[in-house]
Amino acid sequence: MPEKFPSPAGWSPPGAQFRSKNNTSRTVIGTVVGLILTPIGIAFAARGAAGTRQWVILGNLSDRLGSTFEILLGAALFLIVAALAAYSPPGTLIAGLVWGVLPGVIHLIFPDDTFRLIGDIPNISSDMQVALFQWLQTGFPLIVGILLVGAGAAATLRRR
Repeated sequence: MPEKFPSPAGWSPPGAQFRSKNNTSRTVIGTVVGLILTPIGIAFAARGAAGTRQWVILGNLSDRLGSTFEILLGAALFLIVAALAAYSPPGTLIAGLVWGVLPGVIHLIFPDDTFRLIGDIPNISSDMQVALFQWLQTGFPLIVGILLVGAGAAATLRRR
């Protein structure tokens, strides 16, 4: 079907001069942002989840607002990483693999060694080590990782 109104010779759409065919910088920036934000989200979500355990133990004396805020902040960071797929799908995909799928699979294969591996992480408190291990035991890193990989894969397939 022929175009009803062909474009004039030499015409390009507005903003075309700002488009870049080179996606290397997008991929690098998206990957770095995803690899930085995802573990921060994991830390907030794991710490908040560990804090909710105190609700059962201490009842009304526990810090419900702080734990809830940490969980919501972690979820918001995961949402940002998932939305990053619109900018750079490989960034979201790699972050999901590195910080979700890989630790989840390692825990499934070597459940007895994961607490020791978490203990080898430098500069984290023993409370955070326990929170990360409990969060890993629930399977949430694997779930979040698969969701991030899915977001990256969907954005990749959408672009084609």
